[in-house]
Formats: sequence, C-alpha cells, structure tokens
Amino acid sequence: MDRRASANVIAFVYGGYLMRYVYLVIVVPFYGRVLGVAEYGRVLASMSLMNVIWMLVTFGLTFVGMREVSKAQSVDECNAIYSLQVSARLVLALIGAGIGVVATLSSPVLSERPLIGLLATLLGIVSALNLGWLFQGRHYFRTPIMIEVFGFALSLVLVLTLVKGPEDAVWVLASLLIAGIASSIISYGLTTWQIGLPRLTFSGVVPLVRSSAMLFCYSSGSVVLTASSTYLLTLLSTPAQVGYFGAAERFATIGISLMGPAGQVFIPTITRQLAQGDKEGAHVTTRRGAVLLLGYSVLLLCGALTLSPFLLPLILGAAFEPSAHVLQVFAWMFPFVAFNEFVAFYVFVPRRRDRMLAIAGVVSGLVNLAIALVLAPRFGAMGMACARVIGEATLSATLLGVMIRHELVSLLPGAGRALERVRVVCGLRAQTGGAKDD
Repeated sequence: MDRRASANVIAFVYGGYLMRYVYLVIVVPFYGRVLGVAEYGRVLASMSLMNVIWMLVTFGLTFVGMREVSKAQSVDECNAIYSLQVSARLVLALIGAGIGVVATLSSPVLSERPLIGLLATLLGIVSALNLGWLFQGRHYFRTPIMIEVFGFALSLVLVLTLVKGPEDAVWVLASLLIAGIASSIISYGLTTWQIGLPRLTFSGVVPLVRSSAMLFCYSSGSVVLTASSTYLLTLLSTPAQVGYFGAAERFATIGISLMGPAGQVFIPTITRQLAQGDKEGAHVTTRRGAVLLLGYSVLLLCGALTLSPFLLPLILGAAFEPSAHVLQVFAWMFPFVAFNEFVAFYVFVPRRRDRMLAIAGVVSGLVNLAIALVLAPRFGAMGMACARVIGEATLSATLLGVMIRHELVSLLPGAGRALERVRVVCGLRAQTGGAKDD
C-alpha cells in the first residue's frame, strides 16, 4: 500500500478501536460503582486469568499465521494455513482448560466463586480461536474490526441488563463469553465462505507448535507474566490491593492497546514487502511505525502523570483514589512498552528473528517475576506496578543491545546517526552496512 492507502486503513482501524474505548468508558465506571472494590477486583483477577489462557492457547501462533498468510499466493495455500492453525489451537485448548481449572482453585480470591474463574478460562479459549490474524494477514483489515464492534455492542447490552449488584459479578464473564461465541460464529462463517471449511489435521500440529515456540517464549516472558500480574497479586496481597492495582492496570492496558491497531496494518505490510524483495520499502514502513508508536507513548506518559489523580476518582469513585498513584507509576512503563512493541513486531517478527525475541522475553520475564515476588507482598499494588516498569525497561535494554549487535538499529529513526557518533567518539570502527535482513 502507498502512504495514503496505509493512512486510510490505519484511520479506519483506529476508528474501530475508538468504539472499544467508548465501550470501556461505559462499563469501567459501571463495574466500579455497581460491583464495589472487592467484587470488581475479583472480576479483574478473572480477566487476568483469561488473558493468560488466551496467550497459552495461541502459543505464538498468531504472528506465525499472520506472517505465513501474508506470503500466501492462492486460496488453497490460505486454507492449508488456516486448517493447521485451527487444529493446533484446538489441541492447545485442552491444555489451557486444565491450567485454568487449577489456577482458579489455587487462587484464594477466585476459589471463593470458582464459576467466575471457569467462565474466564472458557472466554480465554474462545478468544484464542478468533480469526483476526487470518483477516489481517490477507489484508482484510476492516473485517475483524466490524466483527469486534458487534461483539462489544452485544456484550454491553447483556452487561447493562444482567449486572445489578455485587452478587451478579459472574454475569460479567458470562456476557463476554456469549458475545465472544457470537463473534466467532460470524468469523468462521465468513472464512468458510471465502476459503472453505478448515480441514482438521494433527499431522502438522507438532511442527507448527515447534516453529512458534520462540515467539511463545517471548510472549511468556514479556506478556504472560505481565498479563497475569493481577492474578499473581491475588496470591501475594489483599483483595483491596488487587482492586486498586487491577483498576489502574485496566486504564494502563487501555492506553497500551491503542498501539495495537497500527501493528495490524504495519506487520503484514512489512512482511509482504520483505517477501517481495522490497527492502527499502520495508525500511521506510518500519520507520513510520516507529515514529507513530514512540510519539504516542510520550503523549500517554504525560497524560497519565498529570490526569490520573483527577480522572480515576471521578470515573470509578472516591474508593479507587489509591489507583491513581498506581497509574502514575505505570506511566513510566509506556515508552518502554512502545519501544518493545516496535522492535518485536515491526523489526524482528517480519524478519524472522524469533530466537532473539525468545531470549529477550525470557530474561525480562524472570526479572519481572523476581521483583514482583519481593515487592508485591510488602507494597501491594505499588510494588507490583514498579515490578512491571522494571521488567519492561529490562526488555527494552536487551532488545536495543540485540538491534545494535545485528546492525538493525538504523530502523529506529535517528538511532543510526547517534550510534555512529558514539562510535567515532569512542574510537570504534564505523558502521558500513545498513540493516541486515534475511
């Protein structure tokens, strides 16, 4: 796509995501005021578990599938990729279901109302079976957004109708699950019409899972542990601290997730450009993505630092005032998250540098977990937030080192010249080549 077409698609995708935040602007204050701190904390803990199950079942398959479909040349090739992906996710769903049951019974907060945890597990599996990766890989960027907006509308109607008080917390998860199933029916119906039914096969599942293992290692280190922070806090602190942290994390997640729509356009576009041998075009597209992500993260940092003390108590009520201070800690995480998103999915994934991502993700994940185990029992929500910031900063430092070593740092606007000047000052050799692509 040229610059104008790319801008139009990104604008449409962000318009769809705007509907997501209209949805959240309605339901987040509703949950905080109707459910109260303790029950809302329980719902947030279940949503954290749902995210973990989602990522365990996808096992890095999302970006592998998107990357392969972006290079597919025929409908039959797309169907083969689609069939194998669905088969692998169904196998992993059985493992995810078992993990979800054990996690629910192991959490003091969720075990008091285990149905919430079990519904969250089912919701994670349904979410992992979504076909957004297939539509995006085929450059049908608008289709998954329209389906997602339908799901938001349906779940909103169900939540506002069924949730009347703290005792109805289970209906929050039930409503989301019903909407997720309805959206999946539409997605699979459209895909069947376009490329045919999936031909379930288990002969290629093990090689596919093995090929996605590196991306999963990155996700397990940099994403699974961070996505499970609220659940982990249920094991280390009080329900009130879980509520404060979960509310702040929800707002932080809202800000971070706005980095996602651009990736839905940039990642398959860069992958296709590299597959077609257009390295210079891929470099230009990558730099555009960097400017967008890093510029947005600075705005997000400033907004969270200045507006949190006013907005969170206004939206959630005075009982959630401590959440504002937790969100201010989260604010320092945003630039690191933007940099990590750029390097991982705009630079390494299209260029098949999966092993580098795996190592970096595992290192940062272990750092995050170790610090969380030390700080969370002593400082509750604030300690867990600090652990998240330190974990993301560690990942950024690791990824930057890898980019410099493999001469990919020139893909970051201004970084190539800065590195050259540092090398001249330090008396090191000048860098003669550009970014090294496979």
